[in-house]
Amino acid sequence: MEFKKYEDMKEFVEDNMELLLEKEWLNNLMIGNCNDGLKCDTKNWILATITQNKKTELIMLSREPWHLLFYSPTNNKSEELFKFAAEEIYKIKKHLLGVNGEKECANKFAKHYCKIANLKCEIQTPLRILLLEKLNKAEINNPEIIFRRANIEDKPTNIQYMKEFYEEALHESITSEELEEKYKRCFKRGLFVLEKNGKIVAQAELSRDLINGECVGGVYTPKEERCKGYAYELVYKISEQTLQNGAKFCVLFTDAKNPISNHVYEKIGYVRQVDCEDLKFVK
Repeated sequence: MEFKKYEDMKEFVEDNMELLLEKEWLNNLMIGNCNDGLKCDTKNWILATITQNKKTELIMLSREPWHLLFYSPTNNKSEELFKFAAEEIYKIKKHLLGVNGEKECANKFAKHYCKIANLKCEIQTPLRILLLEKLNKAEINNPEIIFRRANIEDKPTNIQYMKEFYEEALHESITSEELEEKYKRCFKRGLFVLEKNGKIVAQAELSRDLINGECVGGVYTPKEERCKGYAYELVYKISEQTLQNGAKFCVLFTDAKNPISNHVYEKIGYVRQVDCEDLKFVK
């Protein structure tokens, strides 16, 4: 097996984007980062591939503070591959923050990397990827509810809900500066709300730049407004609008351990594809 580390994002994209697009819904995080990387400094990123017999077995991207992402175009889940990947990444990065990928593969990489680096592994978030290509029929007709794109006057509420989403759903803290940057990105890509009687009762975003579809994320309803169907209605309307605008699919991540949210999205037409794990490495 041969390991190649890229120094240039453009070259990485030219060599690997076609393979990543074979399963764009699965690789939405990596593709979104590639599109970002073409516009910013990637000096401290890790961009790499592993090939064998002229076939790409593994594509990897690491952009801190997020965890290492990977994809095997050949669906190679062998111990040999992930042991080799862990050994080569360790040569570059002695304390990787973590790994995010399909459950079986993420755990194989983590096992070998943590052994080499003398680190421990913790599950940060159990994730499930759901894919929508066709909406189920639904009758949503509540004249009190307004679905709209967020405007600048909504900013204080948008930022507060983003903060609460990070704390509750991702179990992460986020600084004021990071919130400001996230808000700017989401506002530009697409930030949507449901409004009732002048109050925002739910919000969600189109969270990254893809080629053929959209990724719905940051779905949040404040505690006092939950169990009223707002998340269902908001995600349904965002998904409907996105498909009508020409997207071939919508994809979203859910908490694999939350049957309520998974059921809500499945009612819309989202179909379970794969379970992933976001693993954190600690001393």
